[in-house]
Amino acid sequence: MSVALQWFLVLTVLFVGLLTQRLCRRFHIPPVPWRYFWIALIVKAAEQSTEALGIPHIPGIDLNVLISIVVAVAISRSIIWLVLELLPKLRLLPSSPKILRDLLFIIGSGLLVTLTLQEQSSIDLVGLVTTSAVLTAVLGLAAQDPLKDLVGGLSLQLERVIREGDWVEIEGQIGRVESISWRDTELNCLYGSRLTLPHANTNSKSIRNFTTNGAHATRLEIGLDYNMPPHVAKSIMKHISEHHPLVLRNPACVVRIQSFGESTVNYEWINWLNDYGKNRTLRGDLQEQLWYALRREGFSFPFSVRDVRLTSTVEEEATTAQQDTVRLQNIAAELLQRNHLFSILSDKQLSKLLEMSPIRSYGPGEIIAVEQESGDSLFMLIDGQVSIVKSNAERQTTEVAKLRSGDICGEMTVFTDAPRSATIRSHSQSDILEIDRQAIAELVEEEPVLLERFSQLISERKEILNSLDAQEEITPSTRRDVLGRVKELFDTLLA
Repeated sequence: MSVALQWFLVLTVLFVGLLTQRLCRRFHIPPVPWRYFWIALIVKAAEQSTEALGIPHIPGIDLNVLISIVVAVAISRSIIWLVLELLPKLRLLPSSPKILRDLLFIIGSGLLVTLTLQEQSSIDLVGLVTTSAVLTAVLGLAAQDPLKDLVGGLSLQLERVIREGDWVEIEGQIGRVESISWRDTELNCLYGSRLTLPHANTNSKSIRNFTTNGAHATRLEIGLDYNMPPHVAKSIMKHISEHHPLVLRNPACVVRIQSFGESTVNYEWINWLNDYGKNRTLRGDLQEQLWYALRREGFSFPFSVRDVRLTSTVEEEATTAQQDTVRLQNIAAELLQRNHLFSILSDKQLSKLLEMSPIRSYGPGEIIAVEQESGDSLFMLIDGQVSIVKSNAERQTTEVAKLRSGDICGEMTVFTDAPRSATIRSHSQSDILEIDRQAIAELVEEEPVLLERFSQLISERKEILNSLDAQEEITPSTRRDVLGRVKELFDTLLA
């Protein structure tokens, strides 16, 4: 074979190997070990090039022996790939630990290289090692620590103590297992560092595995004010847990009183999740949403009773809270005046509506209303980001709409007494004006034309939601039915 053809073959194998690697990655197949054969081709092409150019060989180096060694290693790696990686991936054989594959590869490569050297160079490596007592002693002493690591790694993987991808705690360090070699285990720790632990040391330490046992519990200690009834506190925390997407429904969350402190009632709040890697995210979300929920109920996390600035701080916070409330009420009044539903109300009626309607703040990820639950209030977005989400039969959620400042939602439940037709979720800190049915009933008594406007809005919203369910469109007769149902409900309230 000519030199040019030999180098063309090298480039062809390189291109085919890279293409095969991408295909294996795409179809989730263990990568083909083509590089060993490619290296052998490079060495062979280099040998032919030196002969063609008349370059003398370096004394003591036989390229044919080097090619044979590389081919032997390639054959060993290919057998391991076929039998212990590809066939288990195709579920034709049971899977094996990586450290066992590495050990068999080392042993197989060593045997093939030994046979190659014996055949190519007539070197009896086995006899050389066995007859040299000094060399045997040196190799035995040098192999003590590697053998400890090898045996430790084998015990970890064969007993399935840890696996790649598991979240573990070793020597007080928490991280995700990145790789397990014949010598050590590498962890990607929580804050970005990489920790390498030799197996000889790992086996002498306790190991906590957060993955292999299934769901993992995250525990929070919450201190709340003595003025807050325990059943209210437990209800708020359970409500937050039930509507967080990371919290499992089974096992159910647990909220219980842990102890009574000097200025707080201390609660233990336990939630279960599947992925330990999202543990910190869940803890942050739960505590953030609890802060908003307590504030909506008129409570807060208590100060220490020994804080000498308690009176001054409370007065300053009360003044700031009053200013925020007045600001939000002014914005809400402007939004109501621009809204086509409430634009016919007088200034006096708008003031009355605002007095009867609280402004509540929701944090990111909080649920404002839940699909299929009952309710007696509608919501107007003052500030923030809120979306309307609807579920299908397969429990897959679809975002119906994103609300803008001044948009109204939840009106169908208020006016038809039907369950919530969609879920309302906050995506940032959102200020919401909550208008209940009784406040609207008093306005309807003064302005009956409001019923016509509300029924029109309900029909439009129902058309949008029904189109997602592939239901029939709203007809004029259906609109009349909606109006009749609204009138009947509010006549009952005002009777």
